[in-house]
Amino acid sequence: MRDALRRLRIVSIARRLCRRAPLSLLALSLSSLLVASSARGEEAALDPAAVEFFETRIRPVLVEHCYSCHSAAAGSPKGDFRLDSAELLRSGGPGGAVIEPGNPAESTLISALRYESYEMPPSGKLSDEIIADFEQWVAIGAPDPRTEAAAADEAPTVDPRKHWSLKAPQKSAAPPVNDRAWTRTVIDAFILARLEAANVKPSPAAEPGTLLRRLHYDLTGLPPTAAELEQFAANSSDAEYEQAVDRLLASPQFGERWGRYWLDVARYADTKGYCFQEDRNYPNAFKYRDWVIGAFNGDMPFDRFIVNQIAADQSGDPNAAAASGFLTLGRRFLNDAQLINDDRIDLMTRGLMGLSVACARCHDHKYDAIPTADYYSLYGVLASCTETPRDDLPAAMADAPQPATQHVFLRGNSGSPGPEVTRHFLSCFAEGEPQPFQNGSGRLELANAIASRNNPLTARVWVNRVWGKLLGRGIVATPSDFGVRGEAPTHPELLDWLAVTFMDESWSTKRLIRRIVMSNVYRQSSAPRPDSHEADPTNALLARMNRRRLDMESLRDGLLQAAGRLDVTMGGPSVQLTTAPYSNRRAIYGFIERQNLPAFFRTFDFANPNTPAAARPQTASPSQALFMLNSPFATEQARSLAERSAAVPENSPPLADTDRVSQLYQFALGRKPSVEEIAEAATFVAAGAEADAAAQVASQPRWQYGYGTYDPLSDRADFHQFPHFANGTWNGGEAFPDVETGWAMLNVQGGHPGDATHAAIRRFTVPAAGTLRIEGELQRHAAEGNGVLGRIVSSARGRVGEWHVPTGGSATGVESFPVSAGDTIDLIVDSIETIITTIRSFGRRTSRSPGKTARWKLGARSTASTVPGPPRRRRLIAGRSWRRCC
Repeated sequence: MRDALRRLRIVSIARRLCRRAPLSLLALSLSSLLVASSARGEEAALDPAAVEFFETRIRPVLVEHCYSCHSAAAGSPKGDFRLDSAELLRSGGPGGAVIEPGNPAESTLISALRYESYEMPPSGKLSDEIIADFEQWVAIGAPDPRTEAAAADEAPTVDPRKHWSLKAPQKSAAPPVNDRAWTRTVIDAFILARLEAANVKPSPAAEPGTLLRRLHYDLTGLPPTAAELEQFAANSSDAEYEQAVDRLLASPQFGERWGRYWLDVARYADTKGYCFQEDRNYPNAFKYRDWVIGAFNGDMPFDRFIVNQIAADQSGDPNAAAASGFLTLGRRFLNDAQLINDDRIDLMTRGLMGLSVACARCHDHKYDAIPTADYYSLYGVLASCTETPRDDLPAAMADAPQPATQHVFLRGNSGSPGPEVTRHFLSCFAEGEPQPFQNGSGRLELANAIASRNNPLTARVWVNRVWGKLLGRGIVATPSDFGVRGEAPTHPELLDWLAVTFMDESWSTKRLIRRIVMSNVYRQSSAPRPDSHEADPTNALLARMNRRRLDMESLRDGLLQAAGRLDVTMGGPSVQLTTAPYSNRRAIYGFIERQNLPAFFRTFDFANPNTPAAARPQTASPSQALFMLNSPFATEQARSLAERSAAVPENSPPLADTDRVSQLYQFALGRKPSVEEIAEAATFVAAGAEADAAAQVASQPRWQYGYGTYDPLSDRADFHQFPHFANGTWNGGEAFPDVETGWAMLNVQGGHPGDATHAAIRRFTVPAAGTLRIEGELQRHAAEGNGVLGRIVSSARGRVGEWHVPTGGSATGVESFPVSAGDTIDLIVDSIETIITTIRSFGRRTSRSPGKTARWKLGARSTASTVPGPPRRRRLIAGRSWRRCC
């Protein structure tokens, strides 16, 4: 297969993106005392799933139906147009481009396949399903991984059977180095030898806290606690580090972390993909997942791990029944047996041996030593098996009573059988003709051949995957392609030494991981090295540790752990991670919907569950930062973290804000904040408190209408809003007078007080700090009684004015006085009276002219809109605010 994993294009994306989940959670939690955010930017590569779509759905059709007329092999391509090169396909023919990426309707290629503009291929119209595949391919941008130049179509000049990866690995002695004091392990010697040859020095060791966090994330997927970090920093000896390594390798969380890595390769999901009316769930898929976790925790030898998954029914291991899910939990392709078997061949060969055997389905592999006959020899093994559903486990693979007779399908078409082939292992590993399998389908023999010490690929591929997970880059940068088109190893002798040692040590994954993390190479700082950039711009020589982003699982699990809510229960049915109420289980136990992968999974670069994943994509996008800022899940964890930071023993006083900030840092980041960070957080909290207060004031209506009592002792009013509004009037209820509030009411004409405890009150809420001056007139037209009493009472200053008017009117002016945002001004009427007062002007200081007062008019005009009901709020404008009462 051509290099499907090679980066074809790099696009610019968000300039700002949250890098670390715990830091974002900390900011959100300060938002619960208040809100914060941070962001950075990177670049993203083409999604490997798009390349996979081309390789499995588009290229085989081009090879079978188009290359005979439109390729270099055709001699003189018809129409002077070639389809065997990405470059020439994009440029088109004499008539111009034939594809418009993103626009199938305007693409000549699509109309030709539909038999609209042309009739291609002329031998007969392709099926609607194939045409739909091409439409989808063009719609997603027509990704084409064929990076070779158009002219370079000739066969490879090097015999692919002599490729380095097909030769048996050799265990070389550690190379001599000058700085022998730095080489803690044999691994260090291999790395240092290359660095010294390039005249580059290794980096110093990482800080103790950084190293322990790295180790925890790599071995368990969870961060260390603040207490663990503090203890390690106080005694960061080699012995203490070694104890930490052994403790984490023995932790049950180790299997969850490394089991998830394997599930990426196994293209694990809980559903079948599109399957029309059939139930698309795999109800027992989780039992395969749990078996994988247990296998890693128990350090099952990797060769037996492979055999159990391919031939669980014949391996002799009574506990391996669920391992059959490795093969049977893939996509169902509408139960198309040919596509199902193709998927399983790709899984076993690319996933386990780093060879793209599936590319030989339609023709001999163009680059690697894989003839089409080899592909169909493996196909024959699978075709000679049956799949048996089980009530309590994933479906089982079993040999059919009679093995199938297998033929090569010419150009991948099952309706065009070619020569008969035997069931055998890949011919590139054999001296001469490969020997046919003898027992049943040959599935157990196939499993043993893949897991054999004599197989030069399997140990190398797994060792390389482990190295890549721990160091951030594989010794072979294309972990699922060890073929001719894959990358050459940066340290081939080290790769071979690790592979042979791995096999010598009983194929133990834990011993392999321990050996790597104990090395000085792994313990290096990841700080940038400008001095080594020219000699090693990609850090392939490992002069420093590669910085790595948290994956989706560590991100989510870390948020839950910081919030104190992580449920570490192991095993059991898969749970929904993206719907409320949110599960507190570890992300490995999340339900994986193959056809409609939730946005959360896609946003944080989860592995494509439709194909064996070589590696997860590494993207940086605004949606990642927005999730951390806005998602209900992140907000929920931030609130929980804030509550956790305030927790104190019973009958203890509450923590000060600075103490809570210290708690937040320890829970979220595993360390105490610096003096500067505490100061910044205190400033942030104070600013947020002011903003909250301002928002609360802004949310209050400018005018409210109610009743209450003026208390001369406190010099304040007891205000209650009228509960009823009808026909432009506020009062106590539907019946008038009301049983409780009596005759008390307010409307645009004025109002009516009730008894001595139910004065009529108009309340004004000050929107911002400034000065307030009140001018107006209190009127009473009736001659009976003792008159009326009006008061203006400030919540901050108490009574600022009082007037008794027996009859007639009285001026009610109040000189300017300072007010603050949120102050209330109550205009109170006792007894039977008519009041008219105007708030003429309102002033506040502004930054436009320091020391001066900017003024604008704000009051209540004598219209119906000045006494609004609950359903509508309108802006109050200059006018009279006290109206005639009675």
